[in-house]
Amino acid sequence: MADTNADIQPETQPELNLENVLGDIKFGLLSLFNNPEFSAPIAVLLTVAESLLLKAVIHFVPYTEIDYSTYMQQIDQIEAGELDYAKISGDTGPIVYPGGHVYIYSWMKWFTNGMDNVYVGQQIFRYLYLATFVLTLVAYFQTNVRFKPYVLYFLCLSKRLHSIYVLRLFNDCFATFLMVATIVVLQQAAVWRRKKSPLGAVLTFFSAQLFSSAVSVKMNALLYLPGYLVVVYMILGENLLHTLAVIGFGCAVQAGINWNFLVASESTRAHFLQNAFDFSRAFLYRWTVNWKFVPEPIFRSREFHTSLLFAHTAALTFFAVYKWTNKSVTGKPSTKFIRDALIFYKNTIGPENVILSPESGRYIFWVMATSNLIGVLFARSLHYQFLAWYMYSLPMLLQLGGLPWYAQTALVVVHEWCWNVYPSTAASSATLVAVLATVVLSQLRCGFGKPKQE
Repeated sequence: MADTNADIQPETQPELNLENVLGDIKFGLLSLFNNPEFSAPIAVLLTVAESLLLKAVIHFVPYTEIDYSTYMQQIDQIEAGELDYAKISGDTGPIVYPGGHVYIYSWMKWFTNGMDNVYVGQQIFRYLYLATFVLTLVAYFQTNVRFKPYVLYFLCLSKRLHSIYVLRLFNDCFATFLMVATIVVLQQAAVWRRKKSPLGAVLTFFSAQLFSSAVSVKMNALLYLPGYLVVVYMILGENLLHTLAVIGFGCAVQAGINWNFLVASESTRAHFLQNAFDFSRAFLYRWTVNWKFVPEPIFRSREFHTSLLFAHTAALTFFAVYKWTNKSVTGKPSTKFIRDALIFYKNTIGPENVILSPESGRYIFWVMATSNLIGVLFARSLHYQFLAWYMYSLPMLLQLGGLPWYAQTALVVVHEWCWNVYPSTAASSATLVAVLATVVLSQLRCGFGKPKQE
């Protein structure tokens, strides 16, 4: 009988020599940047590295007082019984944030004993940064994009962002945490919706609570609203009645958070709404990061503000019609999509809708992030702390826009330069607007589930 093992050759091992060792080292080093299989373990290592870096920043870099003392002064007045926003003020001006901000900084005041122990506040913001960073990683991996590790490195490169958190203690950081959490919850809601589980609807209502809480901290969260409404409508089966129920729940949450200011008196309510939700607020030209190349008289003009609002609305409308709800997303022509929405009480979603596919996580992140970034691009003014509004989403948007790695790298480097020029100049602000516009325009190349890969 023939030996059946005679033809089996032993596995050949590579020869141990300098050339092969150097080749393995080269492979490992390159994989740290361009091998998607390395992204998950690198995400863990980066979280640890960020924690250590923030500790070092707090220890070695002096805290810079900007608004925190004003927050504390305003909270002191509220805790003393003053609820009229027309009478609540601090060193840098009157209070201009809703009730969520008041609750958060009342807790911060307790932890830091006002201004006596700001170090504790810095540690809280360190954990807030790390929590936002981890949630961002979760959102990235839930997109199911096989991204390369360099995308994660982009998340960690912003000097300005680190200082916004642990050296400034701005409220923008809490609003950003709540909005990233909203995206993660919506991604999970779509997963459970696909499984036909009622948990999908429960998570959608929870997302409304998170969203409304973010708005109660700072109004910039409203930049996500157009994208949020589209995503919720999809998750709830393209059912307008159910979508309105979620909107109503979010409004109820907002009313509950701001209840004390809304019911105190008629004048208190009017002053609260005027200050906390002031859409016509004027911004100082000297602090603008994005429009310093525009002459100050134009920057302050109503015509300039109106043109930005028009451009913002036009861009959102274009994306909503031609990108977020086109036939490749919904599985139906736009005319039928609109007609189905008029069927008020009935689920009209088709099986081809992307929200019912494994690509839902990518679609949700993309819609929410583009809705926000379009708002940032056409914002009447960006201040330095506003970088926290969108920096977490920038690396993934560059990836989804299909730009090559060297273009992504160049845009991230130039973008970081823009935010570190202080005070901003005509050149830095014009460059920032150009970078933001490039990222937004790159999303035109991106389908809901078919971003161009490198």
